[in-house]
Amino acid sequence: MGSQRTTASSVTITLVAKPAAGFTLMELLVSMSLIGLLAVAIHFGFRIGVNAWGKGDDGLQHVRTIQATFDLLTRQLGSMVPYYSQQKVQASPAEVLVYQGTERGMHFVTTFSSRSRNAGGLRLTEYFSFPSKDKKAKAFIINERALPDDEELSQSLFSNISKAEDNTVVVKFFEFRVRPDSIYLIEGLDNVQFHYFWPQDSEAVNSNVTGVSTKK
Repeated sequence: MGSQRTTASSVTITLVAKPAAGFTLMELLVSMSLIGLLAVAIHFGFRIGVNAWGKGDDGLQHVRTIQATFDLLTRQLGSMVPYYSQQKVQASPAEVLVYQGTERGMHFVTTFSSRSRNAGGLRLTEYFSFPSKDKKAKAFIINERALPDDEELSQSLFSNISKAEDNTVVVKFFEFRVRPDSIYLIEGLDNVQFHYFWPQDSEAVNSNVTGVSTKK
């Protein structure tokens, strides 16, 4: 038998190493820069939105405060009482109307209380303008208390009572002033001014209408 030969053929295997998956340093720096810029943009956008929301909320609150103030003023003026205090002028009795109206403010007697929001007896009420707490603008203030007796009124409200040549009673009131129990209704106003309108009918002079203008 013939001899059988086995020929082994050589096989060469070449392995090509693939680059490791991931980012290069340059790609990583660019990505971090973009993320940083995006975070800054989101932060500033959020701050702008919050500030705009806060300003809108403050403006709405200010409008509501003004509406509530004018509602209170309307209610108290609608419940005004023409109260006459018994005073003495040169040892003679005289009736003095507890009412004063100026451009800066007004004194009057009402039956509507700003504290209980209902009728609660006679109340001596003062509305007036005064420098705000920070002294940078004006404030709209209310003073209210139970109506004092005639003797106390002569000491705390009337600075002087006299008679003119035609025998009419002339009354001077003390200046408006802030007390510990004063309530600041509206602050940060540029101007507060009272206007008074009397009807043409001379018989209705006492039933005047009062208006208040505020500017901010």
